[in-house]
Amino acid sequence: MIRCAHVIGQGRLGQHWADRLDSIGIDTIRWSRTSSDFVRDIGHWKAPEAADAVFIAVPDGAIAEVAQHVAPGLRPGTLLAHHAGAVPLDALPVPAQDRAVMWPPMTFMKGQSPHWESMPLAVESDNPDWLAWAQNISPQAFALTADSRRALHLGAVLAGNLSAAWIGTVEAYLETHQLTLSMLAPLVEESVDNALKGNALSTVSGPAARNDRNTLTQQTAALAGGTAKQAELAALHRILTNRILDHHGYDLLPPFQAKAPTD
Repeated sequence: MIRCAHVIGQGRLGQHWADRLDSIGIDTIRWSRTSSDFVRDIGHWKAPEAADAVFIAVPDGAIAEVAQHVAPGLRPGTLLAHHAGAVPLDALPVPAQDRAVMWPPMTFMKGQSPHWESMPLAVESDNPDWLAWAQNISPQAFALTADSRRALHLGAVLAGNLSAAWIGTVEAYLETHQLTLSMLAPLVEESVDNALKGNALSTVSGPAARNDRNTLTQQTAALAGGTAKQAELAALHRILTNRILDHHGYDLLPPFQAKAPTD
């Protein structure tokens, strides 16, 4: 269905997407959104007649603008797609059967080849043919509606970005005691691996799961004072600990009066 494609945007996702197209035998033309040729020609940009698809892999805020310039130059039947989790499908001003969102909920790293065979790939399109085609990119491609894609995108932020932020917060706490996160890396990896197998709260061990009130009281007291960052850590600790306690049917931690932060 797609023999020749353009990829506009050569950030991490754009480069990896173009590499994947190459690897499955598609003739791929790469465009950097900031290259002089593209900037000069975008006002009257026209994909060659051989182009079967144009993939827009630019930052979310630029997708609609690039699509507005690109769409008039496409012949009927050419796929126009973007890869953002939170940008609407109708940001692509082409007929419904010719557009799609193909969003991989994944962090792409420079210099690290992604595992496309196991990567989830969310597809939103009115044309079921594009979901079938996307399974060439990843066999794990699946269909989503606009509403479910928005929900999954928020879930990706909560589970991915905020998990990393939480680990970074713990890392900063450990450093104040001359400890390193590497000391806990096996525990973190095992905990995440177990949680991803399903029913995550039931996999949690530790004092909250045992309802060890003495340990919980000591830990709460240890976090109750100090810096503003430590007060934030104390609040997060209480919220998440109460989620575990509630899951097991135990009484929640009582509110505590935090000391005034020192910074």
